[in-house]
Amino acid sequence: QTAGLDVHPKALRAITQNLHVIDDVRDTREANKIFVDILTSRTGSEKTLRRLNEAGVFGRFIPDFGRVVAQMQHDMYHVYTVDEHTIFAIGILHGIEGGKFQEEMPTSSAIIKKIQSRTALFVAMLLHDVAKGRGGDHSALGGELALELCPRLGLSAEETDTVEWLVRYHLLMSNTAFRRDINDQQTIVDFCSVVQSIERLRLLLVLTEADIRAVGPNVWNSWKATLLTELYYA
Repeated sequence: QTAGLDVHPKALRAITQNLHVIDDVRDTREANKIFVDILTSRTGSEKTLRRLNEAGVFGRFIPDFGRVVAQMQHDMYHVYTVDEHTIFAIGILHGIEGGKFQEEMPTSSAIIKKIQSRTALFVAMLLHDVAKGRGGDHSALGGELALELCPRLGLSAEETDTVEWLVRYHLLMSNTAFRRDINDQQTIVDFCSVVQSIERLRLLLVLTEADIRAVGPNVWNSWKATLLTELYYA
């Protein structure tokens, strides 16, 4: 990933034939640190995560993610499977950070530089849809999974709390902006009572915009960008 090199087909074949080895290192501090370093690398992790997924490593290392590999989403918006959408969304986060979406997402592009919980943002994006297909509210179930997984990944108690909150409420901002009257003071009061801090507000806006942009072509538009920005400043 650091050198931008490809992986030889023979190496990939050897990896897929020896996936059981991952069971021996899954809970080690070093392996989890390497994974988080890959995920949050400034060089971008989308291509590497895609390779890990294709080789079967991703789902074996994080079994909860393995459950959503190739899982279809049956609605009129999502065109990608859950795993593809997630990896694509992580790539968009890197793109926002790198200034690639300044015209499409000007507010997120400006505030991502102010975010202090960068690792939590990327881990939350990794886990935001991980509980889909289990029955029940995937946001609440995903939050519970985050509480289990984040300490294994080496996140602090504060980071774990932030990830759990982001996963649990990752649909809050879009639901509020698109389904409620954001000119109504009560809407803003209700929203603020859940968000409670500027840092969480920034995290939630960036995560929400990247998530929507990763749903499929033409799903993100200026109308959605305007409503989310208005809610953010309100």
